[in-house]
Amino acid sequence: PLSSPGEPYELDIDILSAHIEVIGEARDDMEFSVTVEQSSRRIITPSGTQPITAGSYSLEVDEDDNRVSVDTDWRADKVTVIARVPQRGNLYLNTTNDGEIIVSNITGALQLENTNGPITATAISGSVIAETVNDDVSVSFASLDSNEAMSLISMNGDIELGLPGNAGVQRHIDTSEGEFYSVFEVDVQASEPVVERREDRGGVAVRVESVIVANVNGGGPVIRLETFNGDINISNSTD
Repeated sequence: PLSSPGEPYELDIDILSAHIEVIGEARDDMEFSVTVEQSSRRIITPSGTQPITAGSYSLEVDEDDNRVSVDTDWRADKVTVIARVPQRGNLYLNTTNDGEIIVSNITGALQLENTNGPITATAISGSVIAETVNDDVSVSFASLDSNEAMSLISMNGDIELGLPGNAGVQRHIDTSEGEFYSVFEVDVQASEPVVERREDRGGVAVRVESVIVANVNGGGPVIRLETFNGDINISNSTD
């Protein structure tokens, strides 16, 4: 149960190796289905060898004033978490080793981070910051929050962005090796490198960045799309 049913919530899941799936539904509480893969180990004694069928780990789900966290310790092998939650909420999901993040039907701000696996988010109303290194990022919006920063980043994977047919956005595109595909006509803007200079007691840092700026339907919220070795594909989420 939530402390304030019907009000927006925060859900934070941070597990080292996990398949994390969050599904928005018409409900006032949260339901978690959690399984943990057991490693194959043995115990060896003078009388012989026998398998160990139970692993050692701890898992905790905590709720405080509509802020919910799910966490395990380092002993847990790969964990699968399927969370059925109310639609209005902000998500902070993170996994590192051989994991996957899947989100659907959520209204709110999403921060999704996965080092070695894919990120998929569908039917999202709000904003998304999604980052992975070695896999694909796929995000499909039902509607966008014009007041929040948004970015989809993958070092070695493809990026798929689904937008409503009438959505106006400004895309900042950075791809070194891949191609850019779009079902929407785009208005590519003339852009110059942006120079940022920061000074502190440790010295001076200067950062120079150049990206492609492309408007869809006259422009709107900024969405940053960045990949090094992958392609970027823009589709119509209402098709």
